[in-house]
Amino acid sequence: MRCKCCHSQQLLVPCLAFAALASSLLQGAMAQTTYSTATQQLQRLQDPNVIITNINGTVVVYSPLTGNEIPQGLATDGSGSGFSLPAILWIAFSFTVGIPFMLAGFRGWRLSTGAAIGLSVAITSWSVFVNTLDNDGISDITLTALVLVLFCLGFLFGLLEVGRMAGLLQLGIQGGLTIGIRIVLLRRLLLASEPAAFFVNWLLIAFCGLASAVLVIWRQRAGLLLGSASVGTFFCALGIDLAVNQQSGMSRGLRYLIDRNSYHIVDTTSNGYFPPTSTLVMIALSLALTPAFAYAQHKLFKGPFCPVHDDDIESLHASNEFPADEERKLSGEETPRTSPPNTPLPETPVPALSHLVPLLKDRCSTPAATEKVGTTVNDSSRSS
Repeated sequence: MRCKCCHSQQLLVPCLAFAALASSLLQGAMAQTTYSTATQQLQRLQDPNVIITNINGTVVVYSPLTGNEIPQGLATDGSGSGFSLPAILWIAFSFTVGIPFMLAGFRGWRLSTGAAIGLSVAITSWSVFVNTLDNDGISDITLTALVLVLFCLGFLFGLLEVGRMAGLLQLGIQGGLTIGIRIVLLRRLLLASEPAAFFVNWLLIAFCGLASAVLVIWRQRAGLLLGSASVGTFFCALGIDLAVNQQSGMSRGLRYLIDRNSYHIVDTTSNGYFPPTSTLVMIALSLALTPAFAYAQHKLFKGPFCPVHDDDIESLHASNEFPADEERKLSGEETPRTSPPNTPLPETPVPALSHLVPLLKDRCSTPAATEKVGTTVNDSSRSS
């Protein structure tokens, strides 16, 4: 029995050692597989502007041009977290812009053109900021305040006469862009998720914006109605989604679509864009309601977009609403009647002139003219 126990103990020690070694090897292999999968995922999602490597489980990004390491930061991009002050400001901004555009953007006139230019300035500046800041960046509240101040400056410019035409075009273009962005955000990791096809997302968005701009030039009323309703439903959906899903819904999708900053690449690509179901429902619903609100504004507001300048961007196939003669009549000017050349004037019977004598007497300004007309009529009667 003692020999068997000794033999069992001798066998147990190597078995335990082998099990410990196998466990460590398995854990190391699993860890290496996990790190490799994460690195491959990052590398697969990232464009060739950076080189991503894995050192002891830490993802490191290098520049392919200089070979220097690119430090990484968080891609919050001014969105804040939860219901922080920047997040509340974005919610208030979304509803402040979205509700008026959705309900009465076509009747806003200067307010609508001002808001359109303000949105163009704000979105462009935000895109520039988030794609050029380094890993330290600036605080979310500072970035949010800068973008909102730039929106106000653009809004004031759009209120002026010089910004009216630009505001009309911007409103039309933004209507198409907001439709294209929502279509792209309807799928996780965007509509075209592969890095080689990432440009397809922006091609679709650009096509929608161009089509909407052409519609504004071709049919001004239809283009502005669609633009107002589209911008309004987009920002209303964004405001509701920010209140419900905070930074994990449309906010995350917009940052994933626009933020291609190499200082944010690990945060952007590792977290990706995986919208909750409620976000997808709100996006789809906002798209479906866009033509409905456009038609409602069409029925509610019968007049032109600009009460004074209703012919700013005329249809390419439509003529002027009033011809020149009609405009002269409306302005109080008399339009002389001219008979076609070489056409003999019709002979009017002389007795028919007799009932015109009182009218001629009333309209003539001098007694001499009245006496002359009366004499002419009498002579004609005698000759007959």
